[in-house]
Amino acid sequence: MTFKEFIKSKYFFIQLGLAAILFVIILWLSLRFLDLYTLHGHSIEVPDLEDLKKEEAITIINDLNLNYTIRDSIYDQDREKGSIAAQDPLPGNEVKRGRNIYLTMVATMPEKVTMPDLTDLSLRQAISILNNHGLKVGELKHVHHIAKNAVVDQKFKDGTINPGTLVEKGTHIDLILGKGLSESETPTPFVIGKTREEALMEINRASLNIGKEEYLDDDSTNVRVYKQNPGVIEETVYLRLGSTVDLYYRSEETFDFESYLEEIMQVDVPILYGKSVEEAHEAIKNAALVIGKEVFENNVSKENAKVYDQNPDYFESPKIKRGEKINIWYRAIEDFDEDIESPLYELDRYKEENENNEF
Repeated sequence: MTFKEFIKSKYFFIQLGLAAILFVIILWLSLRFLDLYTLHGHSIEVPDLEDLKKEEAITIINDLNLNYTIRDSIYDQDREKGSIAAQDPLPGNEVKRGRNIYLTMVATMPEKVTMPDLTDLSLRQAISILNNHGLKVGELKHVHHIAKNAVVDQKFKDGTINPGTLVEKGTHIDLILGKGLSESETPTPFVIGKTREEALMEINRASLNIGKEEYLDDDSTNVRVYKQNPGVIEETVYLRLGSTVDLYYRSEETFDFESYLEEIMQVDVPILYGKSVEEAHEAIKNAALVIGKEVFENNVSKENAKVYDQNPDYFESPKIKRGEKINIWYRAIEDFDEDIESPLYELDRYKEENENNEF
């Protein structure tokens, strides 16, 4: 039988049909097997593993026929050691069986950093370097030393901690600072309305320490400073270096700090008329205000000048926002009317006209 006759024969068409049927069966079986292997149409929702303990997370992963890999560990003192800090893919994503879930753990051992050398640095520089190394400022102590606020020694648990020593991240380092040549005092910073960390930073930068801390609400996390002692609302208070400032907190979730600050930030405008340059500067500083523009009429010298005008003026606006500027104009002492050394005589009249106001 020739090839031409063969392909026209019934036998050829039977074989061809069988081959086609076999091809379809093999193709169907292959696709079916692929569906079963890849779970086509069947996906698994990635669970939320964050903050779970490692053992709990692994159990959930195994129960879902997924795999896991511990990719990294981080130090976080605010989270439970050995818990899951992050995951990839994120919760809610759809994945196939056997997919790898990459986990980041919270380290069980605290991260350690190298203690820097702070000796002879200024307090401001030392605070900055400690923060950059993940360390915190502890107690500030002052000793007799020629360099004011220079670091004389760095201590941990009453002992000197040498540069290069490995120390746990977040450790409080006590600083021994110089007093300078005199028994120096520093103005107490105004920290009302600030968070605890912000207040601590401001107080430390002023070479002071935090004393008693009291939480007036149940919340001890989302808090800001409600009151401080010594108080500095009415005037600036000076403290010896290393002294303490007591802080009282209220919850910013329940207390209206915006209205509270608006109310307490108002201070009395000082009456500067007739004061010397030095006396005017001292009065402005003690009132927690700032010296603005100063005009000396006819080029009068500072030694021979007295204040004859100011802006704002007490009798026009007795209250001013803390930290605002006061502009001052001076005249020579001999240009003042001897009968009117100060406008204080106006104060009694002003009080009578405003009996309902508090002075």
